[in-house]
Amino acid sequence: MALGIEFKNGSINLVEAKVRKNEVICKGAYSFAFDDDWIDQQGITEYNFDNFALLLEQKLDEFNIQDKREAYICLNNSSIIYREIITPKIDHKKLAFIVRSEMMDTLNLTADYIMDYITLEEVEDENGQPALRVLAVAVLERALESYIELMKHLRIKPLVIDSATNSVIKTVKMNKEIYELDQVILTEIGSNHLRLYLFDQGNYILSRNVRLIAYSELTKEEYLDTIEDNIGKMIQFSYTRGIKSGIDKIYLLGKDEVLEEMKERVNHNLLVPCEIFARPSFVSGDCEHQTQFINVFGSMLRK
Repeated sequence: MALGIEFKNGSINLVEAKVRKNEVICKGAYSFAFDDDWIDQQGITEYNFDNFALLLEQKLDEFNIQDKREAYICLNNSSIIYREIITPKIDHKKLAFIVRSEMMDTLNLTADYIMDYITLEEVEDENGQPALRVLAVAVLERALESYIELMKHLRIKPLVIDSATNSVIKTVKMNKEIYELDQVILTEIGSNHLRLYLFDQGNYILSRNVRLIAYSELTKEEYLDTIEDNIGKMIQFSYTRGIKSGIDKIYLLGKDEVLEEMKERVNHNLLVPCEIFARPSFVSGDCEHQTQFINVFGSMLRK
């Protein structure tokens, strides 16, 4: 049995599951909140580390999670920086150097950032030469160490540290319906954030992060209006890609208690077919389907 942990700003999602090749067998899924200022760009803040460790330990006991020797970690907070890069089609080792140099130059990052990347597709550059479209991620070494140190404190071995975007990309690759459509938008709705992903025939195009005024500080109508407005902007952007049909479908996930109402709004006001993201095909077990755990499932997916 393994533990999946998604670190968000102000909340944690936990999944207890057995992990096999192309399958996550869920035993239990849980969520809890913590103070928003306990995590920042530098990871778990030093003066809140002990409180964080104590709270997580208490919650693992409360949820009766016994077998927690190994963990799949998903970072979905301000610790992560994303950047899409077009690079020459070169050897993997040289590509890592190119990505690091490009990230440091364009984003003015310092040497204490750890960087990684995934290759999205082969393309041609502006001169018609073979090139690679790459999604790069960067995180401060101190931030990464804070999550690893937290796992060590709880005697849990971190097997994987993944980003939310990569988790979504892996999940979409297992979804045949999305590959049969042209442009689709995945909308992850949080209490104080909105993340919109654009895919074209299953291929990742881009993502857009929007910081929202906290759900608790708005009326429900104001909160949903803001989400609808941002989905509308992504729909408008899709037409700039030269695909006349626009968006084929919008999928919703995240804050499950508002998804049904949001779906009705999108269908009625934005006139685009919309549905709540279904349980991924690689997930089985006794857990009730809640879309807020999809990022965790994606991070636990092994191929």
